[in-house]
Amino acid sequence: MKVTDRTLTVSRAQAGLPRLCNSGKSFLITNRDRPTAVLLPIADYESLIETLDLLANPRAMKTLRAAKAGKLKYQNLDLEDENFGL
Repeated sequence: MKVTDRTLTVSRAQAGLPRLCNSGKSFLITNRDRPTAVLLPIADYESLIETLDLLANPRAMKTLRAAKAGKLKYQNLDLEDENFGL
């Protein structure tokens, strides 16, 4: 399901904000039929930021490309390390 499958106007989102926040779902918020904001559960937001951080890390991307090409053997990653122990 895409976030655009759940679309609300600003006024409807305002009126139901506590319920929306507790729903655990993503919503596209529109103003005059134009997209203006997205409401995301915190776990989705954190996953998005983590993915962006990974994509911005040149070492991690080099390693991911090598793994995808089959040039690396399996290796445990250290998720506590900024560079994943690579």
